Amino acid sequence: MTVCIAAVCEGGKKIVVAADRMFTAPPPLNLEFETSEKKIEVLAPSCVTLFAGNSAFATEIIRGARRKLAGAQSPAFDAVAGKVQETYLEVRFAKVREQIILPNLGPDFLKAESLGISMPTYLQPQAGLYQQLAAVMANFNIQSDIIAAGIDSEGARLAVISHPGTTAWLDKLGYAAIGSGGIHAIMRLALGAQTSQNSAAETLYRVYEAKKASEVAPGVGTATDITIVDGAHAVECSVEMLTALSSIFNDSGGRTPTSLGAIIELMR
Repeated sequence: MTVCIAAVCEGGKKIVVAADRMFTAPPPLNLEFETSEKKIEVLAPSCVTLFAGNSAFATEIIRGARRKLAGAQSPAFDAVAGKVQETYLEVRFAKVREQIILPNLGPDFLKAESLGISMPTYLQPQAGLYQQLAAVMANFNIQSDIIAAGIDSEGARLAVISHPGTTAWLDKLGYAAIGSGGIHAIMRLALGAQTSQNSAAETLYRVYEAKKASEVAPGVGTATDITIVDGAHAVECSVEMLTALSSIFNDSGGRTPTSLGAIIELMR
């Protein structure tokens, strides 16, 4: 229940990313609340991630990827996305073990495992139970989606890592959105003719506009964080910039704004 957006601009020299701050507590609480925590995480000076879904598991994934990158300042983006995917799979398997395997097989299996006996071998006399567990494990979803966005020697790169641990490369399309408001954001970017050739100012506005469009979806908060990533660093948009974006959006009344002068001035 959230929205995270990323869009390439300036011919692949920059990426604009945005997210809300809404968090959802699962049953039995069933609560939605906005906090001061941001969903845009910097992995390296020119690489960021954004997450939607289960924030607890996403936190494990992003922290694990950061540890694997070991403080690299200019990593190849393939390596960044690869580390995120690798950690996603590790976290998913750990949760499968914690929530499916151990509760169903118990301490006797742990003892057998310590002797080097695999689960298929352990359950060989109970083929029906093995098939049942295998089906449950295959469908187990940690309900976390992650956008990885960054710039390396090949230019701007975008990837979405999601269930069951696959990576979708969106470099060609040039934008991505995840979360309950993702479809609304994608449609707004498409209708706004967003491409990687648009200027940073145009893309900044289009991403803000997409974020506002996504707020009709359940679980999307009104607070907005935006960061601009280039080949050297990731810079958060100031309060002044967010105010200027809001003013232009409100004045345009849903139409294409006549001027982005206030945004361009603040970007200098």
